[in-house]
Parts: sequence; C-alpha cells; structure tokens
Amino acid sequence: MSSRSASDARRPRTAVGGRSRGDRAARGVASAKSLAVLAALSLVFGSGCWENWAPIWFPMMKKQPSIQAFEDTGVQGHAWGFAPPDGAIPIDGGEPHIDRLDLVAADALQNPFAADDLRSLENGREQYTQFCATCHGATGRAEGPVAQVFAGVFPLVALTTGRSDGYIYTVIRYGAGGKPGLRMPGYARIAPDDRWDIVNYVRYLDRIGRQGGTP
Repeated sequence: MSSRSASDARRPRTAVGGRSRGDRAARGVASAKSLAVLAALSLVFGSGCWENWAPIWFPMMKKQPSIQAFEDTGVQGHAWGFAPPDGAIPIDGGEPHIDRLDLVAADALQNPFAADDLRSLENGREQYTQFCATCHGATGRAEGPVAQVFAGVFPLVALTTGRSDGYIYTVIRYGAGGKPGLRMPGYARIAPDDRWDIVNYVRYLDRIGRQGGTP
C-alpha cells in the first residue's frame, strides 16, 4: 500500500459537500438551542399584553395612561366600569334628571295615578312598608324603630299636607334634609311607578292621620 493510500485510510469520511457527520451533529444541536431560545423569548416578550400580568414580568406595556374595561379610575365620585353618565336617559325611555333643590321642577311633576286608585294604594302600602315604615312608622307619625334612636326622622302626617305630589316624589327619589341625602337617603332604586304609588299612600296616611284615625 502506498503512503498516499495509507493517508487516505486515516482521513475521516465526509458527507456530501465535504462535511463530516460530527459537523452535522454539532449544527443540529446548535439549531435546537436556537429554537429553544426563540421559544423562550416569544413566551416572555409575547406576553406583554396578557391581561394576567405580573409586576416582575415586563409590565411596561400595561403601565401606560389608559383605562382598562371595568377598571376603577380612582377619581372621587367618578363612575367606573360601564356605568352611564349622570343624566343619561335609557333608549327605552326613563325619567330625566332634575336637581333635588329645584322646587319648581319638582312641583311640576304630574302624578300619573289617581289618589283613590285602589291598585296604586295597595302597591304603595307594600312599598311603604318595605322602604319607609322602618323610619316613619306604620302610621306615618315617625314611630318607626329607627326614629326611636335617631331624632332626625320627621312625621309625614301634617308635614306633607301642603307639599305637591311631585315634591314628595322627588324627596323619595333623591333624599332629603338640607343638602340632598344628608338626613334621608335617596331611593332611586325604587321603580318610578312604585314611587308614585308610595306618594298616594303617604297622602292616604296624612289624610287618615289628620282625622285622628289609623290605617
């Protein structure tokens, strides 16, 4: 065997293009490592807009002057979430906002139910018992349990005689006592028709009370 043949025998076999199998294996390992790094980076940087973010994981895309859905703005007295602005009227109607101390606007409101409407009086009695009797008492003379420990409850009998239906309705809606809601809280959560029924029942209590009777 010639010296050239012996040298060729000791030389490692190469693949097509002159690369050895070891070179191909090394390149495969490097490619796998590169893919792993790219996957890790995509998980880290790709989660910048993820809602469930953590302060230690790149929060710079979340820390910006913007308001997220249902987020509390932190502004005193400012509605949060998707609450409608003050004075907004539902698309299916509703009642417009009036100022609690606007007596002209309050007196102009018209009661849609007659004072002697038995259905209105019966529903007014139920609503009054649920929301009003705790303070004003069953007879409207301020004998409710709250009035026993709080001196700020006024009787309805005689006090409401000279007031309009609209005024009583507005007090139920927004509250009363100097500054709106200072002494009596507002009951805007009561449906408008139910408030008018309460007005009619308060009228009934006032009439019966001034006659010396009981409901």
